[in-house]
Amino acid sequence: MPESRDDEIENVRVVVRTRPQEPNGGKTVVTVDKNNKTITVQKPNSSNNEPAKVYGFDNVFDQDSSQVSIFLLLL
Repeated sequence: MPESRDDEIENVRVVVRTRPQEPNGGKTVVTVDKNNKTITVQKPNSSNNEPAKVYGFDNVFDQDSSQVSIFLLLL
């Protein structure tokens, strides 16, 4: 047991997986960049001069990633 709170080490990984778009869905507003581990989100009704938001994570998966492949990678 750690002697003090400073001796404790906890790691939290944040992983994101996008889901497939509905068939009658509309404009795609989320882009996955697996290499840079980022998700880019554009407002659906934004003008072209409004910048997209980019979020970084420990890992990102797109809609084609299977549950099994994600599980095995994150073990």
